[in-house]
Amino acid sequence: MLNLADLIHTLPLQKEIDIDGTKFLLAHAMTSHPCLEASADYYMMGNWELESFFLSGIDGYISLCGHTATDNIVWKKAGRYFEEDKPSIWVNEKENVYLMDCGCGVAGGQLACLCLETGKRFYSHVQ
Repeated sequence: MLNLADLIHTLPLQKEIDIDGTKFLLAHAMTSHPCLEASADYYMMGNWELESFFLSGIDGYISLCGHTATDNIVWKKAGRYFEEDKPSIWVNEKENVYLMDCGCGVAGGQLACLCLETGKRFYSHVQ
């Protein structure tokens, strides 16, 4: 466990990747523009602007985040779920913020994965 903790501390808080000219930002809770530096808590927990970020995102980037379970979103009409019958990936109306936490840590939740090249979604159900 200590080795795992040491490894996790070496990982970046946010990762920027480019796939065929589409720029993606990945972070636990909230991403920031790559030119701006934020505190570790910002990426891990978000801040008071979290709801605004979910609705607007960062122009020029697609953000993929976890932390906020998609079945707990209170402004569901400001975006859409990919699957209707279960907790699933949620995307905002601008299609530049994808929330990936589908409750895999609780009964009835699932682990979500999104292929960035094809858009195909995969889910693993939790028993």
